[in-house]
Amino acid sequence: MDLSLHSRYHGVGTVEVDGEVSLRQRLTGAPEPMPDAIRHTLIGRETLDALAHRYYGREDLWWRIADANPGAFPLDWKAGDILAIPPLRIATRTPRR
Repeated sequence: MDLSLHSRYHGVGTVEVDGEVSLRQRLTGAPEPMPDAIRHTLIGRETLDALAHRYYGREDLWWRIADANPGAFPLDWKAGDILAIPPLRIATRTPRR
C-alpha cells in the first residue's frame, strides 16, 4: 500500500480484518521521542487546528499534535494541560537542516 510521504498514515502498519488489508486508524504505543518538542500549556478553549496554525502556519497538521499526545482524547483536553508540539520538521517530515 503506497502512501505519500506527507500522508497521515505514512509508516503506519496495516491490519487484516475479515481477510481485507487495512490501515490502522490511530497510532498506538508511545509517541516518538522529541527532545526538541515545544511544551504548550493550553489556555481557555484552544483547539488543535488553532495550535497547528499557530506553530506550523497550517491548520491541516492538527493531527500531528494529537498523535504526539496519545495519553488522552483531544476533546477531553482542558485549560492547564501541557501538550508536546512536534517540531515543524517532524510535523511536515522535512529533513533537519
